[in-house]
Amino acid sequence: MSALSLGIDTSNYTTSVALVDENEKMIYNKGILLEVKSGERGLRQSDALFQHVQHLPRLLADLPRGREIEVICYSQRPRPLLDSYMPVFRAGESLARSLAGVLDVKLLPVSHQENHLRAAIYGSGSPELETTFAAVHFSGGTSEILLVQKKDIGYDCEIIAQTRDLNAGQLVDRIGVLMGCDFPAGEALEALAKQVVPESISSQFVISATMDGSDFHFSGQENQAQRLLQAGADQEIVAYLVLKAIAKTLSKSIGGLRKNHPFQSVLFSGGVMSNQIIKKIVVQELQASGLNLYFSPGEYSRDNAVGNALMGIDYYKSNEVRT
Repeated sequence: MSALSLGIDTSNYTTSVALVDENEKMIYNKGILLEVKSGERGLRQSDALFQHVQHLPRLLADLPRGREIEVICYSQRPRPLLDSYMPVFRAGESLARSLAGVLDVKLLPVSHQENHLRAAIYGSGSPELETTFAAVHFSGGTSEILLVQKKDIGYDCEIIAQTRDLNAGQLVDRIGVLMGCDFPAGEALEALAKQVVPESISSQFVISATMDGSDFHFSGQENQAQRLLQAGADQEIVAYLVLKAIAKTLSKSIGGLRKNHPFQSVLFSGGVMSNQIIKKIVVQELQASGLNLYFSPGEYSRDNAVGNALMGIDYYKSNEVRT
């Protein structure tokens, strides 16, 4: 019977647990979205932590029984940096350490960002990426473009472009909530945008990209979207223009970065990158670049614990000790 790896991730908006075997077969993959009160645009860390503590036993109760777990891998911090810290990850760490002690199995701490990368690689078909590649991590809590160096287990990540104010997911959520959508507003905003025929949008309606070299600003796009809504623009049009602006901003940044950084492939991860409208526009914008673009379905782009479970299996196979 093949070995199993248990992955645990407690991000700011989703409690996630996953179980994979050594052949990378997905045995279990579930998450529970944290509750945000109607009209609000986020959660305090203390409230998110409390909900994780409530959710984790529910997720573990549904785990398949009768097979032996060899490794437990959990998100210890947001990024693979020693000074990276968020309280929400203490919920997953506490459970992982407790289970590993009781079961006497290997324990592997990684970062939430590495989890996203590994899950996105899996979701995009496990391509043979170069040792160094670029990765986009766009979510409610992060908007960065990374130069990624593969390690035996996990990844070294250098930020080569980033937001200077709002994250892309914050832009989506703020405009969505302003239009009456529940938080998080990504799916609702995409549903609105899909009602629009892009070619029919008048040239007077535009949300432009604001760049700072290869870095970018999303607060300006929020202000532009608010002004359009105040002027009476249809919500569907504004929703589409917000998503288009994110895609155009991202494409411009990637195009500029390639001039100075040695990458041939770009991996897209994070909840924002599960948006099909953004994906379509990014592909159109970069189709002449010669870059290899790898996207994941929403299941593996949004917050999940799949990447952790897979890195646990990587660790098990390598027989390396990581402290």
